[in-house]
Amino acid sequence: MLVLGILGILSVAGAVAAKVGTERANAIRCLSSMRHVGTAMHLYIGEHNGRMPDTSHSRAEDGTSLSWTKTLAAYLSGDVMSRCPSNKSPSPVTYGWNDLLTDSDGAGIPFSQISKPGTTLVLAEVADSYPSEHFHFSSARTRVTYNQFKASVAVEIHANGANYLFADGHAENLLSSEIRSRLNAANTTFLKP
Repeated sequence: MLVLGILGILSVAGAVAAKVGTERANAIRCLSSMRHVGTAMHLYIGEHNGRMPDTSHSRAEDGTSLSWTKTLAAYLSGDVMSRCPSNKSPSPVTYGWNDLLTDSDGAGIPFSQISKPGTTLVLAEVADSYPSEHFHFSSARTRVTYNQFKASVAVEIHANGANYLFADGHAENLLSSEIRSRLNAANTTFLKP
């Protein structure tokens, strides 16, 4: 009986360790994908007069979407922009673009308008119920609160944090408490350049 109890405890511990390892691998894959998107973004900027990619607010002459997923596709290979394995969103792409980096028509703003590229958010993982590949932060009349942000962004998808891509091209995993601090900081450039 004692041996069976010990075997049961060991099997549960092994299952938990395997789940933690899988989640860590998923977080690393997502972070790597974001880094690739950052590289593609800067290649795009270099070939498009210093402008950021568009969001789906813009349409081509034939009416098709000019989403960042379309405008950056030529700069990415394979399924880099696919789904993060940890994300349960119904959206085909589980990364969302910060729409404050576009004008009112969805065309990308000049990169030169971003005063602090190392602290300005470009891409984040969408919340499970979020249906789009870009965020609607520009519709907020005042500063975006943590709860508004959390309704769109999966701030704790990887344990107590999530992955974020910034305008300078670096990607990092940030704790939800760090996101709250950045949103509440005076004169923050976290969302609005």
